[in-house]
Amino acid sequence: SLHLSRLAEELIIWASAPFGFVKLSDEYSTGSSIMPQKRNPDAAELVRGHSGRIVGLLTGLMVTMKGLPLAYSKDMQDDKEPVFEARDLLVLSLEALAGMVETVEFVPERMRAAAAQGYSTATDLADWLVREADVPFREAHHITGRAVKLAEERGCDLADLPLDALGEIDPRIDERAFDVLSLEASVRSRTSYGGTAPERVREQIANAKEELDPSSRP
Repeated sequence: SLHLSRLAEELIIWASAPFGFVKLSDEYSTGSSIMPQKRNPDAAELVRGHSGRIVGLLTGLMVTMKGLPLAYSKDMQDDKEPVFEARDLLVLSLEALAGMVETVEFVPERMRAAAAQGYSTATDLADWLVREADVPFREAHHITGRAVKLAEERGCDLADLPLDALGEIDPRIDERAFDVLSLEASVRSRTSYGGTAPERVREQIANAKEELDPSSRP
């Protein structure tokens, strides 16, 4: 239930106007009574609320049981109701969230724009200096910070800074650095297990499909 609540919160945030990462289907959202243009993520909010109720039921059950001896006591006739209620809420939450995920529409252009904000490839420049120019990371960190400050002053991204400007910050930066400053290059470079590289993501998708496929089970 906690996992469902966290996923529901992601959908609620992603569907909000400042993000706009997803569009919810009419089947799992409702219009606002005041603002006709607004689409409320009701199903996700109810799943999030159900999680609070389930946590409360668990707490109540544990308080009932905590002082009992290791044998049956009449108090234990009250251990069924919270279990049954939690089960019903959990099944309802699973059905609602499964439907939302199945019908949600993603907006990749908004996601990409958000991912590119905040000089997200600055670490890639620092890593490049360490890897290609043999610069200690502490020093590379300061060099990259100066590059970010220059980009802020010029109102541009790191990848849009001219090579001569980067060279003035540190002459060890050459044209090869631009190979790591794009968002796509940054994503591709994370190749460790569970990383963002496309091949790693495809592996995780394949693993998830295999686990969810009933025919693959013994």
